[in-house]
Amino acid sequence: MSKRAFCNQCNKALSACICGSICPLDNQHFLHILQDPSEQNKAIGTARILDLSLSKVTLTVGHFFDAAGFDLNNTFLVFPDEQASSISELKQTQQINKDSQFILLDGSWKKAYKLLMTNPFLQRLPKVMINIENKSNYRLRKSPREDGLSTVEAGYYLLSELSNDTDKYIPLLAVFNKMIDFQISNMPAEIYQKHYLDPIKENKS
Repeated sequence: MSKRAFCNQCNKALSACICGSICPLDNQHFLHILQDPSEQNKAIGTARILDLSLSKVTLTVGHFFDAAGFDLNNTFLVFPDEQASSISELKQTQQINKDSQFILLDGSWKKAYKLLMTNPFLQRLPKVMINIENKSNYRLRKSPREDGLSTVEAGYYLLSELSNDTDKYIPLLAVFNKMIDFQISNMPAEIYQKHYLDPIKENKS
């Protein structure tokens, strides 16, 4: 049996390659994506969209990360908890500047929390929470949190708020939605309805 062909750039099957939909975007604030290894080759993984689209970004896969690779005096961890500050608050107090960098943890909530706990330097970073205007459109993945987002959605809201521009980074969501639509279109309808459709939403529609 022949092996399935994959794109060596986006790590997705050639039939699901997203490279042709990527729009290069120049972001001012550097974005570090720390990815749990289990996410690296997932068909519905979204961190790669950020990695391929943004001009200032790194995507690092692993369980443990070297603190020396970060400017710990001007880096913020995007992680919603009671200690997290809003971006607007940090802007008002001038704690965020043009050189500030941000870290996103790519994985399920459980795995993202594990990355945080196994890398003590992350725990020492100031945390920021992002302003979410809409619920996640990640229709092929459930989140235990009401405010749960895919990594690319988190990146979109973060960068949009930092730049005060909600239009510039829309291409990120366009690729994301196209990827999800493709996966759904290639899935048996009964599987999608059984495992992914929200019956409450369906009754309201």
